[in-house]
Parts: sequence; structure tokens; C-alpha cells
Amino acid sequence: MREVLRFLGALLLGLLLVGGTVGLGLFLLVQGEEGLGKELLRLAREKLPTLLFVGLLFTLVLAALLYPVFLGYLAATRALGQEAEILLANPGHRLRLRGPFELRALADLINRLAQEKETLEKEVAVRIAEAKSLLEEERKKLAALIGHLPHGVVLANPKGQVLLYNQGARELLGEGLGVGKSLFGLLDRGLMVHALELPEERFLTQGPKGPLWLQVVPLEGEEGFLVILEEAREKGGWDAALLHRLKDKLAGLKALAEALDQEARGTPLEPLLKTAKATAEELGQLVASWEAPAQAAEVLAEDLLTLLAQALERETGVSPGLSLEEQARNLLVQADTYALALGLAAALRDEEEAFLEGRREGRLLHLTLTLPRPPISPEDAQPDLPPLLKEAVERSGGSGWWAGSRLHLLLPAREAPRLPAKAGPPPRAEVFDLSLLHAPEELEEAPLEGLLYTAFDLETTGLDPEKDAIIALGAVHILGKTVLRHEVFEALVNPGRPIPKASTEIHGLTWEMLKEKPKLEEVLPRFRLFLEDTVLLAHNGAFDMAFLRRVGIDQPPLVDTLLLSYLLFPDLQDHRLETLAERFGVPVIGRHTALGDALMTAEIFASMVPLLKAKGYRTLGEVLRASARLPLARLKY
Repeated sequence: MREVLRFLGALLLGLLLVGGTVGLGLFLLVQGEEGLGKELLRLAREKLPTLLFVGLLFTLVLAALLYPVFLGYLAATRALGQEAEILLANPGHRLRLRGPFELRALADLINRLAQEKETLEKEVAVRIAEAKSLLEEERKKLAALIGHLPHGVVLANPKGQVLLYNQGARELLGEGLGVGKSLFGLLDRGLMVHALELPEERFLTQGPKGPLWLQVVPLEGEEGFLVILEEAREKGGWDAALLHRLKDKLAGLKALAEALDQEARGTPLEPLLKTAKATAEELGQLVASWEAPAQAAEVLAEDLLTLLAQALERETGVSPGLSLEEQARNLLVQADTYALALGLAAALRDEEEAFLEGRREGRLLHLTLTLPRPPISPEDAQPDLPPLLKEAVERSGGSGWWAGSRLHLLLPAREAPRLPAKAGPPPRAEVFDLSLLHAPEELEEAPLEGLLYTAFDLETTGLDPEKDAIIALGAVHILGKTVLRHEVFEALVNPGRPIPKASTEIHGLTWEMLKEKPKLEEVLPRFRLFLEDTVLLAHNGAFDMAFLRRVGIDQPPLVDTLLLSYLLFPDLQDHRLETLAERFGVPVIGRHTALGDALMTAEIFASMVPLLKAKGYRTLGEVLRASARLPLARLKY
């Protein structure tokens, strides 16, 4: 019914147009001929039934002739749409080319798009299969590697689920360890979260089969963490006996030095006595470090306060305020950070706020935790530290006490050594298909995707290459269809003359910005080196090349995206760079800066390559010859 109404509407519109045309013709015919007009009206009245019959008959015949054509067009259109839906289920299906010319052209375009999509999906499937195969090989290599490590190794995702482990980890953690199981059911979750903040330190923890040394290393990109486990053996046997003998000898050496201190002054024995004292001090430090459990690590004071604040918020929900004296920032503090954090959490009890302050006192870091109220009423005795906190402080060789609502802790510290600044990591190189680097012997026969291009742009003081000067150069390399954003050239140039206001309004460069910049003669050698062994690419490149030829750079061939736009879109009127950027979805960033326009040109060209191939322009020579035939290519600057 809907098709009938659409047909009747179209037929009525056609009849109105025909009737209007006939009426207008008769009106023009009888204008100024009064007698002729009256005669026609008389005849029309006399022959009215005949005229109506003829008109109705004409309408019916016309409808009978056009209705099948109209319905056929609608049917062909619907059939095309319905057949196109098959592509959603079967990418290999192709539409039959039938119906009017425009529908056949549309079906052909849909078939080409479907072919492109199917080819792309097959390529993606092949890449996925290759990646899976490579990943499986790498996984086997990794499993073989960690299987031979002397420590237990477990790889887990951010939720603590085990992804991979070796036999050493199985022996240390027992049968509870398995792929997909939670590691937090076997090891202290709080300690592991804390250990993530100190990936270079080891922590002592209780495992399912006994005490373990635990080290947790986060993976890049927050994709999980690596746990390294080692059995914690207590000191005993020969090393304990050796430590005991060392302590005895050290005590005797210190006693002898103190006894001879007064008598040796001013005698030749005084330098020897000083050496003995220094040796005793050094031996004392070695013995202390041997006796102190490795659980007590050295942490920068600033990092220690941050770790404690994070742990307190995690354990109690209280986010304490922080303050650290400037003189204390470079202190290395000896502390069992995890036990210290749990002890402070116990001291907080049910408080809703706290303030943690750190300051330096000689070779100590003085930490003060201030609470809203004291832990006990003023008339009660001085409160003790929470047992866990007391043990953590004493293990580090420090001390602690309450003073009203303030908890004071003294922790051993030393000045951090001044190390040279580490160089930042090198920029990660982009990975490309290295087969693109193999260029054929004949440049013109090279495929568009097999060449190295340099997209470039210039900013100038004006539009006349004979009178105006270059003030900015920007360029970027393109390998095939990949824009190498880490390979760019950008330089501002002192033109040696004032810059017209009209030019400044376009590119924003002023004489004040350029007067301290190098001359063009200093910049050109680097720019020429950047262009070397590449195909030049520009938008409206004839303008830029006119300036470059004037300073001695003439390096054909040149691919011009302005000409390529005319090749691809001959019926469109606007071929400006920003219009092409909008058409291809390229962000317009840094417009009218040399590097910004060069990057836009590069991205636009990368988007044009598939369209050029679809139109039969597959090689550099084909593109250059087609561009040369355009009238715009003969424009000279």
C-alpha cells in the first residue's frame, strides 16, 4: 500500500507539471488574441467530456507503463538492502550487480568494501594466530627459565591470581599453590601490598611450611606482579659461633682502647690508638648489621613517611597529614617499614584523624604521631607502646614513648650518599615492518607503501619566493603508511629583516621571537641531511619548493597532497589542508606552524594511500604521472 501511495504521489506531481506546462503554453499563445481565446474556451466547453476522457485515458496508460518500472526500482532497492544484510553473517558473500546503473554502482562499492573488510579480517586472524604462536613459544621459554631458578618464583595478576610458578615456589608454598588460585590465601596480603612499594627490599613472612623471605616486583603497566620466595634459615652453627667470637674480641679491643686513651696522648702510640678505635667502630657496625634482621631496610625519610601514610590509610581508613623537615629529606632511615606501619595502626585505635611529622636529630629521625586525644586519661600511668610497634622500633635499634597525645619514635638514620643522577630511560623505538625498508632499484616502480617519505612545511615572511624569506622549517618521516613521530625536524630561522604584520597574523611568529635564532645558512645543512634518501611530500608543494630551490635544495620527486586530493575528489570544491584533515579525521593541531602542518600532511597522506590504490595508483610513478596531468600541476610560483 505504501508503494502505491508513493507512486500516486509521484504520478500526481508529474501530471501537475505537465498540466501546468500546457496551461502556460496556451496562456502565452492566446495573449493579445481576444478572439482566439474566446474560441478556445468555447471549444473546451463543447468538448469537455471528450477532453476529460482523453485525459483520464492518458493518465491510466501512463500509470500502467510507469507503475511496473517504479515498483521494479523500489524492489531492486529493497533487494539490495536485504542482500547487503547477508554480509553481516557471511563476509564472503557478494552482491549481484543488477537494476539501474546507480544501484549497480552502489552494489559494486559495497562489494569492494566487503572485500576490503574480509581481507583485513583474514590478515588480522593470521596476525592473531602468529601472535598466539609466538606468545606460546615465549611462555614455554619463560617457564623453562624460571624452572631453573634457585628461588621460588610466582607470577600473579593484579587480583593475586597465580598465572605461572616454578617448582621452587611449589616446594615452599605447598599444595595450595596452583594456576588460577589466589596467592593471598597463602601469604599475608597486607605485607605483599606493602612490599610492592619497596620492590628492591626483602620481607620476612610466615609461609604455609615455615618462614620465608618475600620480595614483590610490580610488572610494567600495572598488569600484575612477580613474587620471589626464599626459605628463611635462622643463623646457627659455625656462623653463630663466629659471630660470638667476634663480639668477644671486639669487646676486648674497645676495653683496651679506653684503658690506653689517657696514657697514649702525646706519644707515638696515639695515631695507632686512633686507628684501633676506628677499626673497632667499623667492626661494631659490621657485627650490628649481621645481628640485625634483614627485615629492617634503609629507606629515604620522605619515602618512609609516604609509605607509612599509605599503610595507615589502608589499615585504618585514616589519611594522616604529613610534614617533613627539609634537613631530614636526605636521611636514610633503618626501619622495618611493614611492622612499623602495623604498630602505628594499632596506636591509632579508633581515631578519625592524625598528623605524622618527621625531623632530624643528629643521626636519628624523630617521628611524631599526633592524635586528637591521649591514649589514656591524664591521671593514669604512662602508656606502653603497642607490642608490635615496640618490637619494630627495637628491631631497628630505635626507641619510642608517649607524651600526652603524641607518640614519639627515634629511628637510626644516616646521610644518604650523593649519587650521580641516573639518565632517564631511552625513548622506546617504534616497531615497524622492516620489509618496508627494502626499496626496489627503480624508484618510480616502487609501491607507495614501500618508500620513506619526508613530509615538510615552511613558514615565510610572505608569498613571493624572490623577495621573502624562510622563517620556520618543520618535517617528519613517514615509513610506508606509518608516521614516525619520533623522527621530526623543527627549526626557527632569523630572516634578518622585519616580519610583515599580515604574515604574523597567519603563523604568529614575530621579529622578537626570531632575532636570536640561527640564520638559514646554519639550519640548511641539518635540514638537507634530514631530507636525504627520502621522497618529498608537501601540501601545495610548488610554493614550498620555490623557496627551497632559491636556497639550493632541489630534490625531486615531490608528492603533493593538494594534487592527490584533486585526483581522489575531482567533484569537491575545497581542497585546503584543514578541510582534508577534517575529511580524514586528522586532528588539526598546530595549524600554521611548520611542524604542525607537516604532521597533518603526513597523516593525511597515510589515509590517502588506500584510496589511491583502489583507484589504480599503486606505484610512485603512477601517482606522479597522474598528478602531472592535472591543470593545477602547471602552476608556477
